[in-house]
Amino acid sequence: MRPLVRVVDAGLGAGAHVRVVVSRVSDPARLRSTWASSGATVEDVGGRLHATTTVEALARAAGRTFEADEAGALDRSLREAVAAWAGPAREVPLPKGALPTGRRPLVMGVVNVTPDSFSDGGKLYGSGRPHPDTARDHARRLLTEGADVIDVGGESTRPGAQPVSEHEELQRVLPVIESLDGGAVVSIDTTKPAVARAAVNAGAVIVNDVSGATNPELLEVVADTGAAYVLMHARGAPRDMQSRARYDDVVAEVYEYLTDGLLRCAEAGIYTQRILVDPGLGFAKTAEHNVALLRALRQFRGLGRPVVIGASRKSFLGELLDGADAAGRLEASLACAVVAVEAGASVIRAHDVAPTVRATRVAQAISRRVDDWR
Repeated sequence: MRPLVRVVDAGLGAGAHVRVVVSRVSDPARLRSTWASSGATVEDVGGRLHATTTVEALARAAGRTFEADEAGALDRSLREAVAAWAGPAREVPLPKGALPTGRRPLVMGVVNVTPDSFSDGGKLYGSGRPHPDTARDHARRLLTEGADVIDVGGESTRPGAQPVSEHEELQRVLPVIESLDGGAVVSIDTTKPAVARAAVNAGAVIVNDVSGATNPELLEVVADTGAAYVLMHARGAPRDMQSRARYDDVVAEVYEYLTDGLLRCAEAGIYTQRILVDPGLGFAKTAEHNVALLRALRQFRGLGRPVVIGASRKSFLGELLDGADAAGRLEASLACAVVAVEAGASVIRAHDVAPTVRATRVAQAISRRVDDWR
């Protein structure tokens, strides 16, 4: 079990105080006692140690508490998390080129090629026009509005949605991807290995996996094709995931899940540089869970990978807006996008691309103090 440090807040300079949460150590009670003797304020919350300290104070406490291997692992986890929390996101290599996630927030435009999409009621599939004309035209419109990535999905992931066959999903997504003629950075939103492989062969360069790196065959496809990979937190499948929305500490548990997912990806042969992480808003989470994750979003930068956030039009926003339907959640979606940019998110997944591009541009100029936002 590898020690894990999550940065809650970090100051500037080597001697500055940081707020951290330490978990997965062999003897938390002993570490707490040793650490507190150095003057740190340490509290045990559910087996996780919360403290305000300096990097060096924690490193010294670890050295006095554990054997060399565990102390070294804890020290590395601490320093890596602080560096990632404070530093810029790095670009993500693609099979051709790279995703410039370190330059500015990117917008991922959503193209749901399903008859039961929660966001548009299936307007992009089965609308009376020959498939894939409607979806293709919509994708091209999103590109003209400023989308950096087009995320194509052929199976609804709304709560309660039923799965579709591999053949049906392929029939939905492949014509759309092929119709873009390589003129876009395309992500395939799927959990099926065969769909992912066919989509990459058709031109997709990112696999957006809402199953949370739980399918070894899908990870093998990603490693084999060299596609970038979005690792998302999830529990169960869409048809039953909301019954699994139970957490003692949603931020800690999602963070730890993504940490484990990064290890599974590495073991499967996926280069860490190709991975983005997504806390999975709306997937096995209540409105309260989603809001807590948005408040803590900056912490996920500590994983060392670009962060993807997808709040657009989701049902928890309707709860915050007294029952507004999907079409009435634009302002709430934009508010989440701005919060995400301020917290250092690298990719904003959105249905309403044009206003999201404008909102993220202004948020970047203000929060990151940049003058070259054009």
